[in-house]
Amino acid sequence: MAVHLHLLLVAIVPVLAEIEMEFTKYPESVAAPVGDEVTFECAVRVPGERLQWRWKAADGDWRQWKEIPARDNDGVSTKLVVDINENMVDGLYQCVIWYGAISLVSIPAKLSIARLDITQNTPEKRVITAPLYNTVVLHCKEPKSEPPAVLSWWKDNGKGSRKQLDTPHGVLVIHNVTVADDGTYGCAATNEISGQSIDLPERTYLRVQHEGNGGARFLETEEYVGKYEKEVLIAPVGPDDGLRLWCGAVGTPPPKVTWSKEGSPSLPRRHDHTLTVSPFTTEDEGIYSCSANGIRRSWKAISLQPPHWEGSAGSVNASEGGSAHIACGRLYGQPPPAVHWILNAEVIESGKGVRATDSDLYIDHVEKRHAGIVQCFACNELGCAYDAAMLTVVPVQISEQDYTADIPKSMHISQPPKKHNRKNSRKNKAVLIAPTRPNVTRLSDERVMVSWTHSKHGLPIRFFKVQYREVTNSSNVNWKTATDEIKSSTNSYEISGLLPDKYYKFRIAAVYSNQDNKLGRSSPKFYLRRGGSGTRPRTPNIAMAVALSPHSLYLNWTWSSEGGVEAEGFYVYFRAVSSAGAYEKVNVDGSARSLSISHLAPDTAYELKLQAYTTQAPSGFSSRLVAKTLRAATTEPTTTVSPSEDVKEEGPTTLVTAGGIVGATALLLILAVTLLLCKRSRRPASKEKGSAEGGGNGYMPAKVPITITANPMHTEGEAGVEMSFLHNNNCGNNGTNDDTLPHSRKNGPSRQYV
Repeated sequence: MAVHLHLLLVAIVPVLAEIEMEFTKYPESVAAPVGDEVTFECAVRVPGERLQWRWKAADGDWRQWKEIPARDNDGVSTKLVVDINENMVDGLYQCVIWYGAISLVSIPAKLSIARLDITQNTPEKRVITAPLYNTVVLHCKEPKSEPPAVLSWWKDNGKGSRKQLDTPHGVLVIHNVTVADDGTYGCAATNEISGQSIDLPERTYLRVQHEGNGGARFLETEEYVGKYEKEVLIAPVGPDDGLRLWCGAVGTPPPKVTWSKEGSPSLPRRHDHTLTVSPFTTEDEGIYSCSANGIRRSWKAISLQPPHWEGSAGSVNASEGGSAHIACGRLYGQPPPAVHWILNAEVIESGKGVRATDSDLYIDHVEKRHAGIVQCFACNELGCAYDAAMLTVVPVQISEQDYTADIPKSMHISQPPKKHNRKNSRKNKAVLIAPTRPNVTRLSDERVMVSWTHSKHGLPIRFFKVQYREVTNSSNVNWKTATDEIKSSTNSYEISGLLPDKYYKFRIAAVYSNQDNKLGRSSPKFYLRRGGSGTRPRTPNIAMAVALSPHSLYLNWTWSSEGGVEAEGFYVYFRAVSSAGAYEKVNVDGSARSLSISHLAPDTAYELKLQAYTTQAPSGFSSRLVAKTLRAATTEPTTTVSPSEDVKEEGPTTLVTAGGIVGATALLLILAVTLLLCKRSRRPASKEKGSAEGGGNGYMPAKVPITITANPMHTEGEAGVEMSFLHNNNCGNNGTNDDTLPHSRKNGPSRQYV
């Protein structure tokens, strides 16, 4: 049964690679109040055997998923309806698609129960004394709420009535405060989804008075302003939101407030109590401070981002008993995401030869059970993201010693079977080694150069293909494939027709000698800047170009930055002088000053030129130089003459001749032995002897298999005939057959699991 399962898995692998198994619809996170009904939907591109749902508590262990029934499940799409009640907790909901024994899980959706909880807000009365004509800034403590509550301020009029105050950001700001602003203030919190609106238990009593000349001070302590860590306040800023900070310094006379950003002199020097940075991006992160008359308060502003992976995971082929390494690229997200590794819908735990980091999974001893789809999930409070790779496990080939139990006990084996050389088997196995992650450099507003490297091991590569896609606003744009088939000796290719001020990704596909293909990892996002960076490296100078052979040229050049921009590398362009086609290109490192160009035609003149480059700007072209490859050596016609008797030839001819003689001699000797045995079988023999040794038919079973072959260099596994299996053709067997002996050895074929 296990063998049939493994063969099924093998059949699935190429199918998955071709159809790019994926979810076309994920369940989406939502916050809903008690009494509501929430419907999650999930769909896949290709129907599976099973499409099911599972659930776990939002703060629960990733190993504790529980299956839940669903309706409208046709193997392609499914819906899950959840009725929200008072006792429910926040949870993650995820769908799983099964293809045989392998599976893929979706991004989980978080169902948050919309609630407003003020139990952690204790009744508190604070008295705030402020000097006249200052700007008063007051915060209230935020309650626990999902989603975050909207805060508003009110003032008690003293007659049982309240006056709602205009506080759009939940912070009370009173400019040029006077005695008329004395009074009792309070906050209200509103959950806009559940509709709950509750007065917070804290009360603030503001007293405005005249104060003598004195130093500046902050009106509120840090616990009201925000979360305090390592002598700095933390100011998280959500996606598509802005940074807003209030200083809150007062004094007599009112102090002059100055805002600054650590390490950034470009921040405008503002002199009011509010700082706004909108929109706020990761480039705006840093330490912001307000200063007033010698006092200072600082915030560490952080841009919150949902998790995302830079790059893509590549499929991995591993041998049973060997090691495997799966890389998911570089992880981004704030707060720092937690990473979970999943294999066929089950969590992979570190330990016992398995080591997982935030971006890499290492398996020291691969087993068949590791075959399947490996997913790396990254989750923080803003959501989850995953990448996936196919892990294929090639099992150890079954050797004939695994079948010794099938051999009849009556058969005597005088020599043990040869051990299977597992190491050599792995070494000789055809391996598809993917090209490296490409490097991308800008050539113009519409053109880039893509370069890569590839291993010299594994199956030979016939040609490369370059794929690219725009990823500025969406990751669902299909990959485009360049039309040219790039020679295996080339490691650079120019892509044109792009749009400036857009983000692109690139990847390289290799086509191998067995007609199979494999994709390398995609490049990081590349921003094609309009106009480039404005700074170009200096142009290199070709020193010389000489022929090394009929198929190679040696090129040498000089280059120096002379205090300017350092070159990251060089592009070497070459083409036959007689050709009007495009240049072929080779990319080399910035430290190189020479290159041997191979795979050229003999006795052919080539035109060569160079270009230095950085990521965003290439240099100008060097002057052109022409060099010619050597003429191919011609072979003189020869006449075959029979050697004289006194001339001894060495080499393969000698071996073949001697081998034929030895083989013929061995064959004659074996035939003679066979005839001798036939003659002896016709002689009368005692009943006891015939019964003991030949079973009464004169046949002497060979204890050691004798292999007959005409090739004296014969090795085990080549064509030949074993005498021990010729018992039906022995002379004097009286027409009987012995079917108890096997007619062939059992060798299990190499099977592949995924």
